[in-house]
Amino acid sequence: MESTEHGRDAAQRSRDVDLRGVLLTGFWLAVGTIASAAFIGGLLWFLGRSPNHADKRLSSLVAANLQRTPPEPRLEANPVEPRVRMQAEEDWVLQSYGWVDEKTGMVRIPIDRAMDLMAERGLPPSKPMAAAPALPPPPGGAR
Repeated sequence: MESTEHGRDAAQRSRDVDLRGVLLTGFWLAVGTIASAAFIGGLLWFLGRSPNHADKRLSSLVAANLQRTPPEPRLEANPVEPRVRMQAEEDWVLQSYGWVDEKTGMVRIPIDRAMDLMAERGLPPSKPMAAAPALPPPPGGAR
């Protein structure tokens, strides 16, 4: 009896996987991949050989209009200069001593000096936080 049960289990296991279905699925997946690649390759070839309309020569009237000076307001002749000037001013402020507010006695110091002072003295003591208010007991008492 044991041999018939063993034979029945083997027969049932062989039917668990449909080998023909797996092979057909793999075949059609490969065919679809190759067909898609061929279609995309042909499309790229076709688009690559078509003339580019952006490369057309401009008419003399359009070329002349492109060379004349645009009307006011014009863009800056050197757009980098204001940024460089502003950066230099910011660097000067960050690296020099000066008054922020003379009335209150607030001054600015260079960043390097401020870092040295922080390393020497440490951070000022912080104010203690206020205790959180107590929550009222839940209605009906705690369980």
